[in-house]
Amino acid sequence: MPQFVAQRLRFQNGERHSLLQVPCGLPVHEVTLYLDKYRRRGRAANTIHSVCATLALLYRQLDAAEVNLLELLAEGRFLSITELDRVAAAAQYRVDDLEEDQSTVRKSNVVNIARIAMRRSKHRPERRAVDIQTQASRLRYIADYLQFISAYVGDGLPRDKRQDLEVDTARALAALRTHIPEVPRRAKLGARVGLSVDEQARVISVVHPDSPDNPWKRGFVRRRNWLIVVLLLATGMRRGELLGMQIGDIHPNQPKLRIVRRADAAVDTRTTQPNTKTGDREIELLPGIMRMLQAYLKERRGIKAARAIPQVIVSDEGDALSMQSIDKLFRQLREACPGLPVTLTGHVLRHTWNERFSEEADAMGLSEVTEQRARNTQQGWADNSETSATYTRRHVAKKGQELALKLQEKLDVTLDDKG
Repeated sequence: MPQFVAQRLRFQNGERHSLLQVPCGLPVHEVTLYLDKYRRRGRAANTIHSVCATLALLYRQLDAAEVNLLELLAEGRFLSITELDRVAAAAQYRVDDLEEDQSTVRKSNVVNIARIAMRRSKHRPERRAVDIQTQASRLRYIADYLQFISAYVGDGLPRDKRQDLEVDTARALAALRTHIPEVPRRAKLGARVGLSVDEQARVISVVHPDSPDNPWKRGFVRRRNWLIVVLLLATGMRRGELLGMQIGDIHPNQPKLRIVRRADAAVDTRTTQPNTKTGDREIELLPGIMRMLQAYLKERRGIKAARAIPQVIVSDEGDALSMQSIDKLFRQLREACPGLPVTLTGHVLRHTWNERFSEEADAMGLSEVTEQRARNTQQGWADNSETSATYTRRHVAKKGQELALKLQEKLDVTLDDKG
């Protein structure tokens, strides 16, 4: 069965895009046309890739059911509700191999019998569900694409067939959209929170280059990863902002650095470019952290390949570090130190910074308005942004618990008086 994959592309001018294709085959033309509307609207490359990966899921499901979508539409017929139900069911689960894996894409017609036998002998893991937001987004993308391709093919059909197709399409897509789950706005239990003060201290202790618990062997990697964790905790920046930082963003004479948006930068050769989602801003560092950064830069200059690229954070071979490398860093950290939170990721450190910020604001007696404005400036959010609510759940919950207990204490007094 052909495997449809979402493949990332990088053009010479730095622009990133995605295509849906069968390995060793041409891109799916209709999907290319559809994705172009997102490109013309200036949507982020990662958004376009998410749409493309969702359509890979759709085409895989249709292929498994031996349904040729173009041939079906050319006959003036649309997908049946049963076929769409199967697609909707598949949208609930993770499909880890939707994106192209260069190590698994076939590059020749030679069949490795031993590898096939090994794959067949492996136990098939249980399917893991995606979160409700992802499921809802997938179904919306699929419905919108099917509407697009139905109209695209229908334009070339005789009038009677086109009208029949329009009726079938409207009826079937109405049924498909009933599968789109409502994303609950009140479900806060289990939502991501930052590290506690003790957990934060444990992480810093483990990643210190001289720590016996440090899971990395090479000296440069130890010092670089320590810097990564310290910068994420000290600034609250996103991993994409850290990986996009260039040498010129570091102030030569002051303990400051800049966070700059550089979408589709030609000087960034990574196919998946780490991006800054928030506004440009300047961040001030403590002199000690700046000295740590300068010491790293001095060591970085000793790597010949690194001197040819502007990105600050590099591998020990001199390549700009990828988003996957940051994920791997935290995975290795969790595996090496079982006492660390199982939820520990780079983004959890962003939540941690925001919670420490709230605690310091309370200690300083800042008003809620002043605190929000200060936070928005530091995080690159708009002045009137309410995004901070996403990152301060633990702090807000703690304050709520304190108030609730005070109410209960008063109730206890009342009950004691009644007794």
